[in-house]
Amino acid sequence: MTVTTSTAPRVTIIGGGSFHWSPRLLADFCNTPSLHATHVVLHDLDHVAALRMASLGSEFAKRRSIPMRVEAVADVAAALRGADAVISAFSVGGLESMRHDIEIPQRYGIHQPIGDSVGPGGVARALRSVPVVRQMAHDVEAHAPGAWFVNVSNPLSALTRTIARETNLRVVGLCNELVGLKFQLSLLFDVGMHDIDFVVGGVNHFPIVTQLRIGDDDQGLGRLGAIADEPPDTPLWMEPPDGLHWHKVSSGDRWTKRDVIANLAVKLELLRRFGLLPGANDHHIVEFMPGFVHSDADHGAPWRVRHWGIEGHRADADDDVAEYERQRDAPDVTRMPSGELVATVLDGLFGGSTHDVPVNLPNQGQVTSLPDGTVVECMGVVDAMGIRPRDVTSIPGIVGEYVRRAAVSQELTVDAALAVDRDLALAAMLADPLAGRLPYEQVVALTNDMIDAMAPWTATGW
Repeated sequence: MTVTTSTAPRVTIIGGGSFHWSPRLLADFCNTPSLHATHVVLHDLDHVAALRMASLGSEFAKRRSIPMRVEAVADVAAALRGADAVISAFSVGGLESMRHDIEIPQRYGIHQPIGDSVGPGGVARALRSVPVVRQMAHDVEAHAPGAWFVNVSNPLSALTRTIARETNLRVVGLCNELVGLKFQLSLLFDVGMHDIDFVVGGVNHFPIVTQLRIGDDDQGLGRLGAIADEPPDTPLWMEPPDGLHWHKVSSGDRWTKRDVIANLAVKLELLRRFGLLPGANDHHIVEFMPGFVHSDADHGAPWRVRHWGIEGHRADADDDVAEYERQRDAPDVTRMPSGELVATVLDGLFGGSTHDVPVNLPNQGQVTSLPDGTVVECMGVVDAMGIRPRDVTSIPGIVGEYVRRAAVSQELTVDAALAVDRDLALAAMLADPLAGRLPYEQVVALTNDMIDAMAPWTATGW
């Protein structure tokens, strides 16, 4: 049943022409009754792209016979004015700038599986993106000061930290990695995703599960360790989607629990050794703990770590266009959830529901092993009162030290981007686990090469 109220939100998406984000979010809004009357405003530097996505959203609303209104607005002030929530979904320079993030470090022997959050690629992406998101946030303060700023752009921790540090806006960063972990665990434990819950701390793309509940049992980490030690050949209740890029190791046509275990090798190794479970996919985890990706081990091949490379990122972008075209030409709106958390959070804030979801928020003591103010990933409660941390936890030992080091590098990166300071950028690279393992002189050269390559997409001063 469609729910329409006088308090239906106005939601502005900055980067609303995105083939990746807009089709997913618009379909999720259609599948969330409290958002059926949402006024969605799409703003993009490429106004033609925003118009394309507005047409898709209007068609979605027509197919579902819901009052959702979708429009593209070129003027940023007009797009933001009156917004209840602003979603940032942008990439400065797109794939052309990202090519340098990946290829320059490779010349120094650093092979990043992804290269968009940490590592030299993540630092460079933040250096060119932080000033943009700061200006964006100031625009929101000027035209919609009461809005929630919802950041889904990478590097998520650094950008969310910038907004929290530079403005008085209410801000949250959202990522679906822990949603993916819930799905993976549901395959192993034969339960629904709603039967799985975490206590979690850490930073985005390196969240650390310190307690795992399966149904009524809060000893899930021990149960997971037992399955990992003796993985059964039991068939899965559903096939893993192609997007996971998993390798099948079992014989026969059916995917089994042994296959799941084989494709979670890094996180389960850390669980065995240290009793903590990193919550992101392994290709993210190893960028924080680069001992898994080095030349002697074929850059992570024994751990089944996938390297996207610029070709892989381009292939994903092509897939996004193909999916847009499929949804554009389909007779109805897909009812498959995207796995993203934006609609769930908006349903909590504006729809009268309460949700426990993973969120990225400034640390106010919810992760006691990290400094206050650091943007940390934790479980949060979302309702009409807002978004707040749910649990208090700490990340002990060596895993906690890797998390702390990542947080230090991200803080230095934000400092460097805001000050336009090469020495601070060098400090961020030295603190980064991937870049910092190079000889000092090479870190200096790498930093200068990457900053020089950013020139088409950054202001003068570097």
